[in-house]
Amino acid sequence: MQNFYEIDYKFATNDSYTNQEQVDGLLDNYSTTHSPSRKDLLDDIKANFPVYTDQTGKVRILGSERALKIMNQITDHKTDKQLSLKDLTQIDFKLIPPSTNYEMYFVEDGQNARTSYNAKDTFLDNYSLAKHANYLLQNNKKQNLLNDLNDLQQTANLSDKQATYRFIDINGTHYLRAIVSNRYKFYDNQIALYMAISIISKYSAEHKQDFILKSMTVTDSKLYTYFLEKSPIKLNKNLTIQTGLVLSNSELGDGSASFKVCYTIQDNNNNRVVGLTDQIANINHGNNPMSIEKDFKNLQLFEEQRRDIIQAVRKVQWTKKLTRDDLDIISYLISHMQSPLPKQLKAQMAKCIDPNKLLGKSYTLMMLFNKFNSFIQNEDPNIQLIMEARISRWLSRFVK
Repeated sequence: MQNFYEIDYKFATNDSYTNQEQVDGLLDNYSTTHSPSRKDLLDDIKANFPVYTDQTGKVRILGSERALKIMNQITDHKTDKQLSLKDLTQIDFKLIPPSTNYEMYFVEDGQNARTSYNAKDTFLDNYSLAKHANYLLQNNKKQNLLNDLNDLQQTANLSDKQATYRFIDINGTHYLRAIVSNRYKFYDNQIALYMAISIISKYSAEHKQDFILKSMTVTDSKLYTYFLEKSPIKLNKNLTIQTGLVLSNSELGDGSASFKVCYTIQDNNNNRVVGLTDQIANINHGNNPMSIEKDFKNLQLFEEQRRDIIQAVRKVQWTKKLTRDDLDIISYLISHMQSPLPKQLKAQMAKCIDPNKLLGKSYTLMMLFNKFNSFIQNEDPNIQLIMEARISRWLSRFVK
């Protein structure tokens, strides 16, 4: 299913720096919108992830003030409960038109609830029923499935097995959005962003390098944030590069939060290419804050990767007039892109490399990849990350 909501932030030239109080507001917001409030976890986060400010009390990340105001305006209530199969009553499955998909409805602690995202399949997978259930539902045999679940509820060792059920209340409806193991640590969006700001503020203080919070996309359960160095580096008289880090996080138990090195290349004609390289640190939802803080020592690799990226980008033939061989290579790369990439994106990119339109018109690699970038930026943030990493690999085909 689609997100319940999606809020986008884009850096503007008059956006300013945040301060310690506003950064702390992320954790305050978490404690007021989540049940339980997890005071011990938040105290551990503050102890292991200090925020560094300058002499005026500012965190040297431009754009962070407005981005945090947006983040702290999100007040949907989220609840995590330890539940077992025996705690669920009045289980039913209903078709959600106009799709052919079913969601699960049930009552827990006297409150009506329904599943969203992949929670239904996760629930059924816990009892090895997912494929069987989908077959029954698609073949009008729902009662058979309900009978199977009723039998499981009568089986003590299965009906007593607990997991953490993650709920969110949207417009008066109580949604089950994920089921996670009992060792899952709740580094939700506010906490992940707090940790990111802590780490980048430390790097900024140590290297005397300001950053920009270039963009942020936050949904009810996911977060994508791009941090770039404030000052571009000149590669030559026509090209500049900004390097930085991109944070991606999920509250749905489908992977750890990750930090990857990103970069933006721009020429004097405002053609722009965004690339993404390897992960250098992560926020593992199974680890405690102290273990995560140790993992972030790998951010020292950022400086090393930054130098490698700049050196590699200098070797790319950005202004070379594209030849038929170049277009054949790019056409091959596009045709071999695998799912989950949208077919429409693939078609748009393929259409761009028509030799009849490009050959003989002084079309350069920079101009073509700028066109690709314009399509990629309109996609879901997950697709953007996949494609930005792919673009980086493609560029290695066009070095001097």
